Amino acid sequence: MRFTLALIALAAALPLVSPSIQAQERREIPAYREIGVDPGSSVDMELEAFLRAYRDAWGAEDTDALMALHVQDTEWINAYARIFTHSAALAGFLETRLFPAFGPDVARREIENMHLISMRAIGTEAAVLHLFTDSPRGASGIEGQDLRRTHFHLVLTRESGGWKVAHTVIMDARE
Repeated sequence: MRFTLALIALAAALPLVSPSIQAQERREIPAYREIGVDPGSSVDMELEAFLRAYRDAWGAEDTDALMALHVQDTEWINAYARIFTHSAALAGFLETRLFPAFGPDVARREIENMHLISMRAIGTEAAVLHLFTDSPRGASGIEGQDLRRTHFHLVLTRESGGWKVAHTVIMDARE
């Protein structure tokens, strides 16, 4: 009982002691952070170059260029819980379902609105990029906002000297 009370007191006091560890409000975008990445380092520049290539491929709806940025056994989970576990299956979905379902202006607009929330290096062989975009690809779940807020979590690994997506999770803000 005493331990439980101590935990409750500690939990109540934490926001007073360290407001930087408070939880974000729902849909609030935190300030950009880099974790384990030295600004201007080779890893920083490589990840920035990867991100430019990813954005260019997505914005152009260029399935081949996008798949070149993924490992062959990539895992991809979208906001509707569609799961693909191979780059060929993902390429088929992008080429025949996702991209044709919307005009090319939608992907370009997503890229224009895409922002990096965090870049995290995990040693020298893995990294996580967290991005979000406000997109016309479906209705917004945010009251008073027309565009749908979507988050991308890209887990990268080094393969053949370059960064490749090993795992993607896409989610959006809904009620």
